[in-house]
Amino acid sequence: MTMNSSLLSTMVRQDVYSDATLRQYKIVVEVYVVGTLCVVGIAGNALSIAVLGRDQTNRRTTGFMLQMLAVADAVYLVGCLFIQTLNCAVKWTDWLPEAVRRGWPYVEVYAWPMASMAQTTTVWLVVVLTADRYIAICRPLHAAQYSTVSRVRSAVATVWIVAALYNLPRFFERVVVVDVSANSTSPTVTSSADLEVPTTSPEMIVDGGRATVQRTAMREDALYVFVYKTCLFFVVRFLIPFTALAFFNQRLIAAMRASDRIQQRSARYALSGGRKERQHTQTLIVVVVVFVVCELPDLILRAWLALHQHAPDQVAFPFYRLLYVNIASNLLLTVNSCINFVIYCFMGRRFRLVLLQMIGCQRQTPESNARPLTVARLRHTRTLETGRYHRPRWRTRTV
Repeated sequence: MTMNSSLLSTMVRQDVYSDATLRQYKIVVEVYVVGTLCVVGIAGNALSIAVLGRDQTNRRTTGFMLQMLAVADAVYLVGCLFIQTLNCAVKWTDWLPEAVRRGWPYVEVYAWPMASMAQTTTVWLVVVLTADRYIAICRPLHAAQYSTVSRVRSAVATVWIVAALYNLPRFFERVVVVDVSANSTSPTVTSSADLEVPTTSPEMIVDGGRATVQRTAMREDALYVFVYKTCLFFVVRFLIPFTALAFFNQRLIAAMRASDRIQQRSARYALSGGRKERQHTQTLIVVVVVFVVCELPDLILRAWLALHQHAPDQVAFPFYRLLYVNIASNLLLTVNSCINFVIYCFMGRRFRLVLLQMIGCQRQTPESNARPLTVARLRHTRTLETGRYHRPRWRTRTV
């Protein structure tokens, strides 16, 4: 997650803040681009929540899971406004009022853990969503038992609780220290969230003293860094979720290929619910692929840094070049949290229809006003003796 903006920022040296090219690049990306993406993404996720709530053609569990994913993405984007846009504006510019700059250290110590919690939740909600789709498509006989709204709600609540517990130690990694005896506003060595090497950041004047964010003794402990910051991170945030996503998506793609063969042999497949289920599965696969593409650069960068820290002689780490890569990888994480709305619009015909109805660009049709707890099916029947079709009639079945 964007934790690696602290990840490499902990390696920033005194002269980095005087690098004009890096300063301009960071301001353009994190203030202008990321700030715009966050605002647009929050609005897009809010629209996704509203549209998915009105679209009754989705399975109830799928619609609910997509809504919860949009909530987690929106929370993360709010965090990005703090840990990227506002953090960059405070530390790399003089644009903000003095009152904001004075209070920023007290916000910063909590902004990083909150953003990490939202990102952890997003990762595991994608896993739960994919697992639910896997059960519906590849294990339909078990769907009535496992793919229920109550179970999915419990799974979502569990993900949020576990994500909060997993990120709880981050709230105790840093503390705001006010040096009341200081008279200078010159930079000093402080710390940022994740890495081992100190960082320089401008100090904030608070009640006549300099407020800085410093590491706690727990954060400096080598065992804590190795077990929690390195091993547990790669297991919880990479190994388990990415392995699960690879397994579920491989099975879903195989099921879609099998459905293609069935569709070629049976024209009736196109008139059944198979096409709708296929479209929903395709949309989910695209969401997962985009998620993996956006997450991988951050994970690779973290793995590279971890290897360098434990074997500096064998693994080179071009620090200044990777500062630029780090900013770009953080941008991809922001893109991942605001792109799903665009995917739904491009791939979901029904999603576009409901969205246009919501904003008043299209009139509602009788289909869109259908009651959510009934399924209306138009049955065309034919007798074998005469070969004639009976008159179409509506038959309503309670779900």
